[in-house]
Amino acid sequence: MVDFDEVDTVNLGVQGFYTGEVGLPKVEAVRSRLRAIQRETHVQTFPEAYRPEALPPRAAVFCCVDSVKVRRQLFRHFCRKDWAVFFDGRMAAESLQVFCVERQAEAMSAYSEPLFPSHKAFRESCTARATIYCASMAAAILCALYKRWAMNQASEPRLQCDLFSMNCFRT
Repeated sequence: MVDFDEVDTVNLGVQGFYTGEVGLPKVEAVRSRLRAIQRETHVQTFPEAYRPEALPPRAAVFCCVDSVKVRRQLFRHFCRKDWAVFFDGRMAAESLQVFCVERQAEAMSAYSEPLFPSHKAFRESCTARATIYCASMAAAILCALYKRWAMNQASEPRLQCDLFSMNCFRT
């Protein structure tokens, strides 16, 4: 896990951290949770800004960032590196999209199309773009896509859910 950010009080309700984790690096707080569930879990953490060399070859990369600029950078590196698969979760309030990008030209092209420039991104407050139930649903779908990929089952390249209208569909 790579993230330079620390748990802050604004993260408690929207990202599911506990008050006792305020001030901890987010990667350390998440690692502690994973190890509490399964003691033998090996989690390598980098409490720093993303660097492409931090990720090993054949990595399954999960892009869970709130910056279009960093998302574009990660995808460019995926295109150049020997990473196995690229997962991306995007959300805004009660809307989410998840992507599973494998190394087929069609999938890579379909993913890169909606990567618009950062200045065109809709700006929402942190609480508006990060409802805990929407983030939890995006994480669950990403985990299901990872399981399908790891078991060599067909994965959906893009799923979209609007929790306000309760519509979910493939795009």
